[in-house]
Amino acid sequence: MRYHFEFVRHWKTWFVLSGLLVILALGAFFIRGLNYGIDFTGGTQMNLQFLRPVTVTQIDHVLDADHLNGSTVVFLGKGHDNVLITTPTISEHERDALLSQLSRRVGAFKEISTSRVSSIIGKQTEQRALIAVVLAVIAIILYITIRFEWRFALSGILAMLHDVIITVGLIALIHIQITEYFIMAVLTIFGYSITDKIIVFDRIRENLAVRKKNDPLDDLVNKSLNQVLVRSINTSTTVIIALLALLIFAGSSIRDFALTMLFGVIFGTYSSIFIASPIWLLWTKREKGKGKSRPASA
Repeated sequence: MRYHFEFVRHWKTWFVLSGLLVILALGAFFIRGLNYGIDFTGGTQMNLQFLRPVTVTQIDHVLDADHLNGSTVVFLGKGHDNVLITTPTISEHERDALLSQLSRRVGAFKEISTSRVSSIIGKQTEQRALIAVVLAVIAIILYITIRFEWRFALSGILAMLHDVIITVGLIALIHIQITEYFIMAVLTIFGYSITDKIIVFDRIRENLAVRKKNDPLDDLVNKSLNQVLVRSINTSTTVIIALLALLIFAGSSIRDFALTMLFGVIFGTYSSIFIASPIWLLWTKREKGKGKSRPASA
């Protein structure tokens, strides 16, 4: 191993950096909020193919005139003629009136599709998404506890939550629309993030098995991190290249999924090296320190 980086020695720096990122993410989440899509809020979604390029301003003028506040307009593909319009739930009569106004004031178009989701179904989707996230976290805790120990499990979960909080905060800041693709991305981030951390924890456990009695635990963790560094970077780089390809060439829904995943992979790799292992190290040293102090105080 030709390189040797001191990851553990600067743990305070990494913790401060992560703390600032988490604060910014939470600020974006609570101040700006998430842009929930039709899957969660309910509403009417129309996909229209205009015969010539149009602008968001043109369509917004029509929506504002019909008092459809909270509507969103998204262009599909590379041009400005295929439009996805999402409004609050409207009746068939209101939809026909809106389409008539769009045709008269914006331009001729072909209606590709119209879909409706009630607010009740939206709430059910939100509940199912929350249940899926909670079950995923519980399953991960149980798996790591069985395979390693509870300190590894909780360290991994804390670092994984760090990844998800920052990712969700960035999504709130950018104001990407939250759809079922977003939930899929978050669950995928859970899996990727915890897998990356398991690789690191596994190397620490292997080195613990051959550790000499007087070897400092800090050095062992730092050695383990250096041993898995190249593998972790190579894996993340491969995934990032694939996600960048999706961002460039895929449709808008998949692009949102890819961008969410990109944030998650970057921060998941970062936390595996700089957050999860130092948490476990500090926790373990604290527990051992307590064990040594008890006989002396007796």
